[in-house]
Amino acid sequence: MNKKIKKIIAVVLCAVMLLTPVTVSATDGSEGSSFKAGFAEFVSDTLNAIVDFLLDGISTILPATVKIQDPSTHKSDNFLAGNDKFIDAPAEGAKWSLGYAQASILPDDFSEGKYYKGGYDINLQLSECIDDLKVRLIAMDDGSGRGVSILAAVDCLGLANDDVRNIRKAVLAALPGVKVTSINVSATHVHSGIDTQGIYTDTFGHVIQNLLGAFFELDASTLCDPVDTKLLKTIADQTAACAKEAVANMKTGTMTFAKTDIDDYVRDRTNPDIMIDYMYRIMFTPDDGSKGTVLANFGCHPETIGYGTKIITSDFVYYTEEVINEAGYNFIYIQGAVGTYTEDQHYSNDGLDMDRVDCTIRYGQEIGYMLLAIGMTEEEILASDIIDEEREALAKDSEGYTPWYEGGFEAEIKVVEPILNVKLTEYLVPVENGVYRAFGKLSLANNVMYEDKDGNIVASTEVGYMELGKDIKIVLCPGETYAELIVGGPTMEGFKYKSAYEMIADENDEILVFDLVNDALGYIMADDDFVYLRLNYDAEYDELSFGDSWGLTSIGGHAASDIYGKFYELYDSVR
Repeated sequence: MNKKIKKIIAVVLCAVMLLTPVTVSATDGSEGSSFKAGFAEFVSDTLNAIVDFLLDGISTILPATVKIQDPSTHKSDNFLAGNDKFIDAPAEGAKWSLGYAQASILPDDFSEGKYYKGGYDINLQLSECIDDLKVRLIAMDDGSGRGVSILAAVDCLGLANDDVRNIRKAVLAALPGVKVTSINVSATHVHSGIDTQGIYTDTFGHVIQNLLGAFFELDASTLCDPVDTKLLKTIADQTAACAKEAVANMKTGTMTFAKTDIDDYVRDRTNPDIMIDYMYRIMFTPDDGSKGTVLANFGCHPETIGYGTKIITSDFVYYTEEVINEAGYNFIYIQGAVGTYTEDQHYSNDGLDMDRVDCTIRYGQEIGYMLLAIGMTEEEILASDIIDEEREALAKDSEGYTPWYEGGFEAEIKVVEPILNVKLTEYLVPVENGVYRAFGKLSLANNVMYEDKDGNIVASTEVGYMELGKDIKIVLCPGETYAELIVGGPTMEGFKYKSAYEMIADENDEILVFDLVNDALGYIMADDDFVYLRLNYDAEYDELSFGDSWGLTSIGGHAASDIYGKFYELYDSVR
């Protein structure tokens, strides 16, 4: 152990020495761009080798708490595998049935300052809420007699697989006698909700507490609860109540699918800029003329509110819902292939002098307006009641004003035949990132992890595949997908799989990604693109800069091949 510590210290000193020439080279204008690009790549490779060695060394020497068991102890409690058989055509006379419900997940004592923000701010206690945190849920049935599938979205950063299984247990208990095919729980990924992952609370205090517990092999009762147990119970109870209400209120109707480009409203923080620029809308219209339901799916971090704020908010999701509700529809947002994608708020504030809360409201509203306007020309939008003239008047005289409806949103509205196929697989995924390994060994997060006799760490997770109609194929992913894994791009060079469109799509297929479903394992990028820290060279401005540290919040460099490899195995088993 002492030798290993000495090694780590030596590597740290080497890293410091290595970083010194970076600044010199970056400011030396005599160097050619090709040299600087090569230099940046060399530094990145070297830094990542050092960081990986350091993290692996630290996580290896840490003792494990009594919660960390051998992989052979893993149980399949509350796992639902989905349909035994897929269908390729609707059952005779079949129609869609859908029910909707929502509920607040705010604990009744949230104002007492005992809860922590779930985002990049560590140890930030919250006591004020400006809107709400909710669970939204739909229950769907394609009329084939194979059962009901439930899809829920929780306003939180992410939920561990074990917590999802506890939610399923509560839902199943609330639906006695109901044939339930699958229960899939996603996170909207809001960065301004209450911590549901255990890594943003009293982190330092929990490290000390659990490190002592692991070192002295203390009973599990002496370890911290990474996530507030009352909050988790509230989420489970409210999701179960929603499931009961949604199933009870299921109505027959029609389902449609449409999409529109929202390139002006989202941006990629990582080069190269590869995104799925579409916002997808799945709309259910009941036969009896009652309230319909709009499902929105696109990749974007709900973080318009910014960091450092001590308020609870579900960010733009809440304000999009307000617009959709006012138009007479229920609303549910399922996070898309979110990668490192965030809002482009320039297009929501229109040059107005607004604070971050106002920007969040305006951004969310415009997302809602666009959802309602999909399939309409600009003339049709102007003739509709979607436009809030009073709101637009506030911005029309501002420099940079860009009407959200400019050019319209012409799109094909496709009727979705009543076919719902869903299949999931559970497995143990290797945890290679030393940060995750350390948090796992010290039981500092709610993800259930195991350690075998050789010191390998694995985590329990799930991957799923869903079909709506004949040509909508959906990846149910337990992390944050980089879009190139779906649409392809230069970062896929050397990856063991082709893009999802090349692997599983036919000519008319649409591939959607429902991210952060049934787990939250961090960023998922092509293996060769994985970095803990990258030195970037911008040839246009002749600048070197550090960035792209997203690998620190990923289970490891082979997350993409591990997770999407399992997905393709699952797909091949049903198709």
